[in-house]
Amino acid sequence: MVETTHTVLQFRGLPEGVECIATVDLGPNRNEIPSAELFLDLPEAQRAGPALRLFRLSPGLARLWFSLPPYTPPGSYSGHVRIGASNFPIAVSVDASEKLVLSPPQLNVVASSSAKVTAHLTLANVGNVVCDIRKAHAFGLFDVEGAERAVGAALRDSAAQGRDKLDRLMDSFAAEHPGVVKLAVEEGGGPIAPGEIHELRVRLTLPDIKAGRTYTGTWVLFNLSYPIRVSAENRKEEKEAK
Repeated sequence: MVETTHTVLQFRGLPEGVECIATVDLGPNRNEIPSAELFLDLPEAQRAGPALRLFRLSPGLARLWFSLPPYTPPGSYSGHVRIGASNFPIAVSVDASEKLVLSPPQLNVVASSSAKVTAHLTLANVGNVVCDIRKAHAFGLFDVEGAERAVGAALRDSAAQGRDKLDRLMDSFAAEHPGVVKLAVEEGGGPIAPGEIHELRVRLTLPDIKAGRTYTGTWVLFNLSYPIRVSAENRKEEKEAK
């Protein structure tokens, strides 16, 4: 006989991990976990839901966990779980997940100072909300050996002492920062829905960089911190990124 309780179990989390910690009797045997079933009112699971996992935390206290399809929209859902001979109503709150993926995983650019560079990237939305990709972006560019040079310059300056030496260090750091990269999304921008893939064409306008040096920057796009590496050459011309 299945006994229905009035205790509503509150679940919350991202689609890949929805969990609840609740007072649930898992039986006297610490080495055994009773059978469990999850029934959730979702379009992807009108009757039986995904597998429910139980973890005994202490006598009478348990952690309940399950995962949902990655594109499950954020919001509130209801259902019930059956644990052994007990039936519990549940309330599930699915959080929003902004999750973009870019390919290739890093953009490598070879270009001269102040050049314009065109790159082709593949963008996928593996989260559960629409992300609107705007046209104009910007990020800082930093010399990969700049910090070492800045510290060395400050240490070699024997005339600077105390606060003057700190000011000398900050000035040296500033000198190693060439400026900001302007990035324009020329194709593939706009709203990208969960499960969609967009082919992007982006145009990077580089700042004044020094020939022979290597720089790095990070394009922040919602959850994504996308690394971009720039190797400076002598010729000033527009190139295709690799």
